[in-house]
Amino acid sequence: MLKSDEIRKEITAKVAETEKYRNEGKIAEAKNAAQEILKLKDELDVQLTLEKTEDEEFFASAKPVNKNAGELDNAKLCNRAFNKLVFGRGRLTDEERRAYFNVTGSPGQPGQIESIDAKGGYLVPEDQMRTLQEFRKAYVALKDYVTVVSTNTTSGRWPTLPYQQLTFQSFAEMTDIAEGDINFGEATYSIEDRGLIIPVSNQLIADADVDIMSVIGRHLAEGAVKAENVAILSKLNELVTQTESSTTTLTATTITSHKAFNKALLKDLDGVYYPQAKIYTNQDGLLYLANLDDANDRPLFTPDVTSPDTYRYRGKEIVVIPNSTLPSVTVSTKDYAPFFVGDMKAYLTFFERQGMELATSSELYFRKYGTAIRAVVRWGVTVVDEDAMLALAVELS
Repeated sequence: MLKSDEIRKEITAKVAETEKYRNEGKIAEAKNAAQEILKLKDELDVQLTLEKTEDEEFFASAKPVNKNAGELDNAKLCNRAFNKLVFGRGRLTDEERRAYFNVTGSPGQPGQIESIDAKGGYLVPEDQMRTLQEFRKAYVALKDYVTVVSTNTTSGRWPTLPYQQLTFQSFAEMTDIAEGDINFGEATYSIEDRGLIIPVSNQLIADADVDIMSVIGRHLAEGAVKAENVAILSKLNELVTQTESSTTTLTATTITSHKAFNKALLKDLDGVYYPQAKIYTNQDGLLYLANLDDANDRPLFTPDVTSPDTYRYRGKEIVVIPNSTLPSVTVSTKDYAPFFVGDMKAYLTFFERQGMELATSSELYFRKYGTAIRAVVRWGVTVVDEDAMLALAVELS
């Protein structure tokens, strides 16, 4: 935060204090407080002059050495504006202001420019978010397999249309057509704030055009994916076990052979979800599928020839989640590998509000010549169609 912003906050607080004294009839105290306001205004004028000088010196040194380099492109201007906002490095130029707000769109309102504390941070530009998305590809992100909806509210209701048994009816000429009966559903959602603080060296972020995501993107991606996976798996794990009075019972369907697995996939799962169905399991479950053979000792578990890192069972993609994220469950001293089969996009919706916001503070790591970068995201998950997923369990030997 700029020193001038801190002085403005002091002036606002002192004005409120003066009005309080006046309303209470404490005229002497109100007069003293008013004098302090005048001193703060003089201090603000001096500070604004200093900051203007610092801006001119900083951005004069940040100009390209090559005078023929031409104007900065929109992406670089946007990145520089974002850095100035986040790190409190002075006012935006007209070009930087246009570049940043054209890229961030409607969520980045002008009210965010001068008040980090009031708004919480600044929206990350699209170019840097694309860098973050590239880092996310290194992890198994379950968010990629569910329906994602953007919202501007912290809670609400979302209309849903569950699978309906509708069909066209034959009718005779000049007779009424039978009306279909459609039952609309409704899903409630609640958005929660989630944050992460990452310390970085001041030397890494000293450049005016530094790409913040190149410095902290991998850490942000890992933290975001972990939090999303935990929230999504908490909804799925409700299908596997239930705990009452400190007693855990297995509620998932236990399977003991590939025929039982086939029955769950081909029959127990409603056919309407089968075309988009996938199989989700952990490393223990993957090993179980890898050891399945047919009557001729041919493996039922086959790699995808178009994508060597992808495995399929009866043509359905197998999404493997690390044991550390999705551990096998223990019930009555027996260990079970969990399987989730079905259409995850129909089962669960991920509601997210705005994008990622960043803010900084140099006070926390002042003695270490570092800066704390705080990232905040806002989202929530809601089960929409409970019939879209089946929970299975395989006893591990």
